[in-house]
Amino acid sequence: MKSRWVVVALYSLAGISSIAVGQTPRTIRATAAAEPPSMPLHAFTNASQPEVIARVLAFQPAKPLGPVDVLKGYEAAMTMIADKLTADLISISQASRANQITRDQAEYLIQDRYQVSMMQHDVLVALHESLERDIAQAAQHGSVSQSDTAIDVEPRSGPALTQ
Repeated sequence: MKSRWVVVALYSLAGISSIAVGQTPRTIRATAAAEPPSMPLHAFTNASQPEVIARVLAFQPAKPLGPVDVLKGYEAAMTMIADKLTADLISISQASRANQITRDQAEYLIQDRYQVSMMQHDVLVALHESLERDIAQAAQHGSVSQSDTAIDVEPRSGPALTQ
């Protein structure tokens, strides 16, 4: 029993370390997020001033993710965990049928994959429920705007406003 928990802990540490190694340093992410999106320069060659202005105003920058999008991401990750568990169980079952592993090894691997998947799923469920609760509390206070709602702002025409 203890050896199973040791294996689960090692898998968890290996997974966490691979995630940590795959991330970029915070200083790079902060500077990259602070930079505005770039416009292709070829879009402005041989164009008159009204055409250039029209192209600049038509540019649509990427919208940041809102809380609803994060919730959908958690749900997609939960589905991916279930799909991965299913694929792992199928491959273990096939290996057992082909006598590549013993029945005891198959049972151990199945139980191990199941426990790891359940822990990952439980973490995502907790994050999902916490964010749902935060959204509900913010909605009660009236400080939430839905990410699915688009707001279009038309540029003003006419003389410039002075202070």
